[in-house]
Amino acid sequence: MNLCKRYTVFFASMAQMLALTAAGCGDDGAGGGTASDGADEVAETGADAGGGTQADASSGSDGDATGSGLSGVVATAAVGELTGNPAAGVADEAIDCEQVVSDSDCDDSLRPIVFIHGTFGSATEISKPAMLFGSNGYCQDRFVAVEYNSLGGTPAADLAALVDQVLERTGAEQVDLMGHSQGTGHACTYLSNPDNAAKVAHYINISGACAGNGVPTLSLSSSNDIGATTHHSSGDNVEQVTLGEEDHVALAGSRDAFVAMWQYLMGSEPEYTTIQCGEELITLSGKIVTFGDNVPVADAVADFFEVDTLEDPRQRPEPAFSLAVAAGGAFNIQVRRGVRYEVRVRKADGTLLGYGYPGPFERSNYLARFLIESSNPIVAAASTAQAVRGPDHMVLVGRYIGGAFRADWGNSLKIDGKEVLTSDNAGRNASVVGLFMYDANQNGESELGSSFAAGFVQGTDVFIDASEPRWVEVEWTNEEGQTTELKIGNWPSSENLSSLTLP
Repeated sequence: MNLCKRYTVFFASMAQMLALTAAGCGDDGAGGGTASDGADEVAETGADAGGGTQADASSGSDGDATGSGLSGVVATAAVGELTGNPAAGVADEAIDCEQVVSDSDCDDSLRPIVFIHGTFGSATEISKPAMLFGSNGYCQDRFVAVEYNSLGGTPAADLAALVDQVLERTGAEQVDLMGHSQGTGHACTYLSNPDNAAKVAHYINISGACAGNGVPTLSLSSSNDIGATTHHSSGDNVEQVTLGEEDHVALAGSRDAFVAMWQYLMGSEPEYTTIQCGEELITLSGKIVTFGDNVPVADAVADFFEVDTLEDPRQRPEPAFSLAVAAGGAFNIQVRRGVRYEVRVRKADGTLLGYGYPGPFERSNYLARFLIESSNPIVAAASTAQAVRGPDHMVLVGRYIGGAFRADWGNSLKIDGKEVLTSDNAGRNASVVGLFMYDANQNGESELGSSFAAGFVQGTDVFIDASEPRWVEVEWTNEEGQTTELKIGNWPSSENLSSLTLP
């Protein structure tokens, strides 16, 4: 394998890691975006759309959802070329399942949901709420997202195509639309056309100023949004919900954000507010794309290893299974629930793209992403180019799918037993969603603090010895008290970076 190129794989969601690095976009203006977001302001048209909760939605049969820029692909067979059998693994589950909510028991009468991410975002900004919806009987293959180059591109054409496509696939009459941060501006652009607005039953505006252009709207913000103030839309058709502790990113990913979404769309309380286990074989569906600009990687291969069956921290046998992605970077496979996987992403010619360590999969995820380092110089300058690399230490990138790293909120991240999070690198108002851990002072010591800060990205001085092969122990606890333990190989950062995706 060619290790000469050093790329980063941000497994299954760096979501908004660099959001707002150049400029803030909390209050996104009348259209939900600033000039630096690349989102145009639009005037409200007052176009009417259907109302009613999800219980009033129509049902229909499912088909396929495909297309450039679209996610939420539905398939029962593998999408991409699969080598090996994911069901034949031997590792024990690393999670406890007291309750199982089966995908097959979901309610296919509920309206599809379409999500538009924010700056430097991807579909996985909303992946945790999507799994919470699934835990309460919603068909997760109906929760889809449109992706685009958030550094000045627009999802307009793909968004219009996705809405039409998901309506045809499901037989529903309308969708529910969600936009987060810059995505609220693109939602307003879409809704400014009365024909489009008629296809939307509800709009959820997450930290932006888009009032839905007459569509019944939930405006979701918090007192801890950007600038420690709320960023709401307003109007006769708008219901405002202000959360207390959520940062800008957690407004799209937290438990309380999910509860507000569910209450608004369903008109009832959710039965479960934590992710419930799915079947023993779950569906992992998504794409391999570049981080930030969301360019599909069509010639990539993902090798899956069951960590708990590996003996050597670096020597690898044949993977448990491998998946060469289909056109457009898409994949759709079934994997074993609760297994701690190491995911090695490479090009078909063997060029290493990086290693990712997700938390064990509890249930299906139709919005999964393997994100590799972009060649965009703006992205690199604010993230990977900042990290000091070398043959004797790791660079480890952490991402929490529920929001930002927050020491004040009860988050704890321990590397080899040492606490990493402090008020300096994971403060209440910092909205740190991409935490770069490396030997910043190049002295073989962990001095923590802040080594660099760029928007929502933070560096901190954590020395992880890579001079000799060994396993690195990781323990993560989120604000809900859920603890996840991982072990990862100590890959030298001179060869590649490694990433954690924490539940």
